Amino acid sequence: MSDNQTVTGSIDRPEGMQEARWWRPEEEGRILCTLCPRYCRIGEGQAGFCFIRKNIGGTLYSLAYAQPCAINVDPIEKKPLFHYMPGTPILSMGTAGCNMGCKFCQNWEISKSREDQVRSRLLTPSQAVAAAIDNDCPSLAYTYNEPTIWGEYVVDISKVARRRGIKTVMVTNGYVTEEALADIYGWIDAANVDLKGFTEGFYRKITLTHLEPVLKTLPLLKSMGVWVEVTTLLIPGLNDDMGEIRELSRWILEHLGPEQPLHFTAFHPDFRLLDVHATPHETLHEARRVARETGLRYVYEGNVMCDEGSTTWCPSCGEPLILRSWHRVIKNRIVDGACPCGRRIAGFFPPASAH
Repeated sequence: MSDNQTVTGSIDRPEGMQEARWWRPEEEGRILCTLCPRYCRIGEGQAGFCFIRKNIGGTLYSLAYAQPCAINVDPIEKKPLFHYMPGTPILSMGTAGCNMGCKFCQNWEISKSREDQVRSRLLTPSQAVAAAIDNDCPSLAYTYNEPTIWGEYVVDISKVARRRGIKTVMVTNGYVTEEALADIYGWIDAANVDLKGFTEGFYRKITLTHLEPVLKTLPLLKSMGVWVEVTTLLIPGLNDDMGEIRELSRWILEHLGPEQPLHFTAFHPDFRLLDVHATPHETLHEARRVARETGLRYVYEGNVMCDEGSTTWCPSCGEPLILRSWHRVIKNRIVDGACPCGRRIAGFFPPASAH
């Protein structure tokens, strides 16, 4: 099955908009959205920062419910998830809008578009799960834009998916309130969380948000039993200082443990950072070296061709276990969750017959 394969199956239009969760009314018809740490105060007829949560008559509505604008079949390695069902296809879907303002957004055509500026398809929760099954995908990813902002749709799809044996994945910036996190991630099996940098200044100036809520999200997800992998996009001159990489790695080691997979990925000029050059391969190599030196056992390099940096190595015997080429698994030597030497490998792996 190829990357970005279009899903099959008919799509029917759902009726009406969906009333949102995670909000409360305020004075003079305003609404306080409690979904993410922005806590947008939204006046009548207005939408929040994310564009797709709107105050209509004193009620908050989700404009993106059952209306994804991107639906594809991807390799799960593209999320990237390297320790969760490696080598399997995943149905991937996203809507318009985002709750961050990243100047380097790599999917800005979707995430920075208003709901009425993109072409969406109409897909009910049951149809979304059926599409995953019809396309032989054992899992379904909420991705491309920030899925937190369409949390109602995420929850409803995930409830159906759980009943039908389909796993669910969030590809997220982790910018969510604890209240909404408990509701949404109670139905989620795995997540890749973008830790976009490790300074408040970077978050404030480059993403228009704050670091601390993301640092709260990561341990909470682990405590809930969600499989977590972390990704940091390294942008030259903005978040690629090796001192910062060392601090980030130490924080992960202390709060998430040495078995926590960490992906350093290469930036390419996009959106509002067209004047910043692409990340040199040497930067990714050095970041991986620093993180491994800190004590993290599974550190990867992404958005570049790098055999060593995309391979899963056994922490005990040092043998290569999962060999990858770009987003494709070439060989998987893990059997029943372990290296042939007997060392357990952190993750969720399909049976050997599925390799």
